[in-house]
Amino acid sequence: MIKTIIFISLSLLFLLNMAQAQYINVDSLHVLQGSPLPVSIAELDSIEMISPEVLPEYFTGGFITSGYLLSQFSLPAKGKVISRFGPRSGRMHTGTDIKLNKGDTIYAAFDGQVTMSKYYYGYGNLVVIDHGHNIETYYSHLSKCLVNTSRFVRMGDPIGLAGATGRATTTHLHFEVRENNKPYDAELVFDFENGKTRDEVANMENLASLHNELKPKGYSVNQPVSQKYVVRSGDSLYKIARYTKTTIQVLCRLNNLTEKSILQIGQVLHIY
Repeated sequence: MIKTIIFISLSLLFLLNMAQAQYINVDSLHVLQGSPLPVSIAELDSIEMISPEVLPEYFTGGFITSGYLLSQFSLPAKGKVISRFGPRSGRMHTGTDIKLNKGDTIYAAFDGQVTMSKYYYGYGNLVVIDHGHNIETYYSHLSKCLVNTSRFVRMGDPIGLAGATGRATTTHLHFEVRENNKPYDAELVFDFENGKTRDEVANMENLASLHNELKPKGYSVNQPVSQKYVVRSGDSLYKIARYTKTTIQVLCRLNNLTEKSILQIGQVLHIY
């Protein structure tokens, strides 16, 4: 009798799981090396692999690393780099500028969800994609955005057309790679001249460790963006947010401020 009850219970559980499986959106699944089953992009942040002992060295503790994720990226567009990441004209240039012709197609560097697609201050028409694992890519100065916010895109999907909207003097793509909202030099990840990601990327834990590994080798000549800002005369939260390419809301949250807080000259603010 007990065996019969157990058999019936297991059968019902199996049927329930099968019924739930019918509602999986297969379009959002992603195949990972070393995993017996596909997973959704949202699970990339926390997926635990089934057999860590057979995984390559770019997995840490059974979890996929940011480095491995980035190693799967592709270039958003092919063109000459005309302006690199780093200080420029008294302000921080937080991306890599790729020269293009107006209307050239811009492609998603990797699978992810579009979190912004609109005109945004000096960026002009901007598309932002969240790839999971706290990794984002920015595509700006577009003449036209081809995707809407909340849409899931695949690597290589068209997301915009090259232009010169916002603060731009020539048609180009301003491309950024961010981790935890902090911009890093995209040339740490991409060998733009040869159109591929760098071999070292897959073995790194994250962008910070990638910077420490590759900067001495000359791949990137610039320091990552500073995490702090010292208030100067005439500064306001609005001005600082625009200068550091963040938002007033983020500045307030990180520094326990309100939008009406009075800033003091010399005050140190956390930016990221």
